[in-house]
Amino acid sequence: MLIAKSRAPLTARPTPPPKTEEASTKPFAMDSDWDRFLLRLHSGYLRTVRAGDRAALLGLTSRTLRGALEEVGIDKSRIEERAGPADAFGPPQKRTPAALASSSGAAPVQWHIQVPRRASLYRINDALTQAMLLLGGNVIRGVERPAPLAGMFLDLRLGFGTQVTHAIAIEPSEAVADEGAQIALIVTDLDRSPIKLYRAFMKSPILFSVALRPDKREALRIGREVRQENHEVLLHLPMEPKGYPRVDPGKDAILLDLSRIEIEDRITRCLSAIGPVQAVVSRLGTAALNDPDVMRAVLDELKRRDLPFIDSHPSGPSMVEEIGEETGARTLTVGASLDDDKGTAASVRARIKEIAAAAVQRGSMVVMVRPSALVLDVLESELPRIKAQGVELVPISRVAL
Repeated sequence: MLIAKSRAPLTARPTPPPKTEEASTKPFAMDSDWDRFLLRLHSGYLRTVRAGDRAALLGLTSRTLRGALEEVGIDKSRIEERAGPADAFGPPQKRTPAALASSSGAAPVQWHIQVPRRASLYRINDALTQAMLLLGGNVIRGVERPAPLAGMFLDLRLGFGTQVTHAIAIEPSEAVADEGAQIALIVTDLDRSPIKLYRAFMKSPILFSVALRPDKREALRIGREVRQENHEVLLHLPMEPKGYPRVDPGKDAILLDLSRIEIEDRITRCLSAIGPVQAVVSRLGTAALNDPDVMRAVLDELKRRDLPFIDSHPSGPSMVEEIGEETGARTLTVGASLDDDKGTAASVRARIKEIAAAAVQRGSMVVMVRPSALVLDVLESELPRIKAQGVELVPISRVAL
């Protein structure tokens, strides 16, 4: 049995680097509570009993952080690494005056990571933070500021106590795109009547997510059946539209005159009505989506639950993206819709072709689908052609980083 303090001072006595490159780059497994316990124990051992083995602690920390980044979709190949000042890590008496003067920012390991513009800095920040807490370390400093070209730039200093080990800069870039294009199909208003159409969607090889209204009598049952068929379930959250109350969004809708507590209560009731979900998508809501106080309350609550919010009204005014940046909540905007309003297979096929081309250009796209036998038949027949274009149909969780 080893008993030791987890935050003992670190020393800077030089030691040989890890014996193999594989040992220094392979992510540390965190698949179970036992793995996490061993990781924390290993970190504590390196910071106390082997406090002079700087290279071992840096290697363990780097492997753990790489593993955390891979969990949120950032491959290690995106990490541009360079060594920082040789004396930046260690006790004050071993550091030069220059290193001491910049001890809050100097780091022996420095990473620059470019990510797609749609990547969630909040999710990346949270993954790295949780990894450091697991190691017994902490985020010493974190700053978000406008990036040189577009989006926000995240600058982190991670380490143990006040001693920085890793300086990580995360920058959105137009030059970085996810491998292949992705389309997330969200089916709305799917009911058990007509039962033949319902079963056709349930058994279809097309991968889609299903947005369920919480005020429908069979919502909970449909939610269970959708999950059993390995499709993701979304909450189709009713929100106040323009023209309310003439246009009624239904029971437990998010209205402009509700308090923050009332909004949180209604979201809780709506979620309880359909069971576990992977995301929330707005229903109606042309008024609520443009109200900053309402959207701040909604997105704060969804961020707390780690649920992304999808704005289904891209053409009208909306505060979703702006408030999402402010609160750190994950947000998406619907890019297109697919239905059989023209009533011909040719028109549906042409629309699918437009959507696939747009997805290739953007990298990813969320598409709302109104259930119909015609739309499903054409989608299934066009699936090989869609794949041949390098476009993958994915669940909503794959694009909501």
